[in-house]
Amino acid sequence: MKDRLVSELRGAYAEFLASFFFVFFAAGSVSAAVSAVEPSTVAINARGATVEPANYSLAIGFAITILAFSIGDVSGGHINPAVTLAFAVTRNISATRAALYMTFQLLGGLAGGAALLGAVGKHNYHSGIGLAPDVTPGGGFSLEFMGTLLLVFVVFNVAVWAGEPVQTDLKGWTISALAPLPIGWAVTVAHLAIGPFTGSGINPMRVLGAVAFESDAWWESNGHALWIWIAGPLLASFVGPLTYLSLYGTVKPGSAGKVARIEPAAAATEQPNEQPNAEMIDRATTGTSSSYPSQAL
Repeated sequence: MKDRLVSELRGAYAEFLASFFFVFFAAGSVSAAVSAVEPSTVAINARGATVEPANYSLAIGFAITILAFSIGDVSGGHINPAVTLAFAVTRNISATRAALYMTFQLLGGLAGGAALLGAVGKHNYHSGIGLAPDVTPGGGFSLEFMGTLLLVFVVFNVAVWAGEPVQTDLKGWTISALAPLPIGWAVTVAHLAIGPFTGSGINPMRVLGAVAFESDAWWESNGHALWIWIAGPLLASFVGPLTYLSLYGTVKPGSAGKVARIEPAAAATEQPNEQPNAEMIDRATTGTSSSYPSQAL
């Protein structure tokens, strides 16, 4: 019990650090993009230029990739309460681990936003979150839901699908090792597609950690719609795993599910010593393995 609690706290601390870096550099990339096209001390002669989604989308996608690689073996590299909730409702992680992760993610996000504000000042601070004038809250909710659904779909189909691969499953091991790449790409695609409409929050921690330090003007124009950046992603936490279930008939880590679906005779012949057991599945759900998916990335 003590070892499990220590593992969960260590994972939560890793989530705190990753969330801190993520919000700092996610909101920082937006602040830098805006400063570069506004007349300011950063770019005096950039009057009339516009902020392109690619200016911040690539930075945010790359940030998720490098941070997932960095802490994947400790926590699974969720860096998003919506991802954590998806694993909690499918019982791939314990309720206590999920609660610790989400709490520390939010604290890390707030610390990252505060650090950025202190570095660039109120005038240059931009969260990157906001509803376009011609988009309704209902439309924004749909966009946030779809962006997060894409992310959860990819997470389950590259991280969970390849989780705890059997020793002879070269494909599973390869995908397991490279899982942060397509996950980061999914985040980039979502930002390119919906960033101009909602800022592409697709992460309640990233949104709350960044907008907490926005100006009064932001709250006057966007405060009424804050719910869309929370409800949309959290709804995707429930729907996303269903897409994986519809494909594979399970929501458990990959090898356990895949081996269980192999014909018994074939499984006995080809992998007599690699059948999933209670210990394997427990490693996958408690996060004691060194692979990203078994930590429920």
